[in-house]
Amino acid sequence: MTPSIYIAAVENSADHLGAELAAHIRVNAPNANLMGIGGAAMAAQGIESKIDISGLAILGFVEGLKSYPMILDRVKAAVESIMSSGANAVILIDSWGFMIRVAKGLKKAGYQGHVIKYLAPQVWAMREGRSKILAQYVDHLLTIHSFDAPYFEKHGLPVSYIGNPIFDTDYKQGDGENLRRELGIKPDDDVVSIFFGSRLSEIQQLAKPFADAVALLKDKRPKLKFVSPVSESIATDVNGAAGEDLRLQDVVLLPEARKFDVFAACDVALACSGTVTTQLACAGVPSVVAYRLNGLTYAVAKRLYKPNYISIVNIAAGKALMPEFVQAEVTGENLAQSVSDYLDNKDMREAASKALMAQTDAMKGKGGSASERAALTVLDIISP
Repeated sequence: MTPSIYIAAVENSADHLGAELAAHIRVNAPNANLMGIGGAAMAAQGIESKIDISGLAILGFVEGLKSYPMILDRVKAAVESIMSSGANAVILIDSWGFMIRVAKGLKKAGYQGHVIKYLAPQVWAMREGRSKILAQYVDHLLTIHSFDAPYFEKHGLPVSYIGNPIFDTDYKQGDGENLRRELGIKPDDDVVSIFFGSRLSEIQQLAKPFADAVALLKDKRPKLKFVSPVSESIATDVNGAAGEDLRLQDVVLLPEARKFDVFAACDVALACSGTVTTQLACAGVPSVVAYRLNGLTYAVAKRLYKPNYISIVNIAAGKALMPEFVQAEVTGENLAQSVSDYLDNKDMREAASKALMAQTDAMKGKGGSASERAALTVLDIISP
């Protein structure tokens, strides 16, 4: 039987996971028919999105309520697209709120194929009840954490640990010297990279404190340069923020494809908490991490969230290898001071870089690619 697989991803990081998964499926099953919902990365693999995913990268209770009608419309469209596709398997990547609704919709519609969830909800951090809900609506779970399985298997959901695909990439491959030359940055000038996040809500929450920090840093260090690689999915939002706050126009915006070059070119990063902070750690970039939510969403999350840190690298290390600022702590003054601490102290930067790379090396595990293991697991699940 020819594998016919539908891959669904509605956020930037999930889009990249979907693209890597698709590439490895094709290597191991060249005749596979791949369809899906995604962004630019999946499109580059020849999977044109069946629905518009813009606006679906949503995090937070209040933000979700505001977008609820749009979410339901897109969920309905996704279910209809999958049901009419003839796919004998659907892979739902990350994005709990959206994907669990799609899974429920497929069950209600009588979908007969395999429903596979790729990435587990972080029930080890909060909302353990989601493990039971997921078990009711999907057939198999691919997880990136070795400790996930017991939370789901006790509810009868088969789990395959495939490792974390984030570690499949060499994040030190960028050409920093060339990027500096292109931008006219002198060898002795310091460079701060800025990562605004992958969701509109993140950009809206962080644009002002990041702008405040940029202004404070620029005032004390006129030669300081700022660069930010921006994905297509948020380019309009970031440009809009820069248009509203002219201080952000000191930040040179680059295509996301230059991200590794930015990693190599910068001395320090200021980043919204998320996948990119792990990537920065892998590259050994000393980083300052920030995160803010809508006030009501934060009040709910604070009561439920278990770990002491928000960054996966810090959680794994059990200490703040990357300084973190959350909610009210996210001020221009705090962020600028933390970045300045790194800029002022080369020994501190070097020590942080070594510690970050050592920690991520310890987290990688050994042998093979997680994306390839995911592809092989999917093909094994759907084989007759």
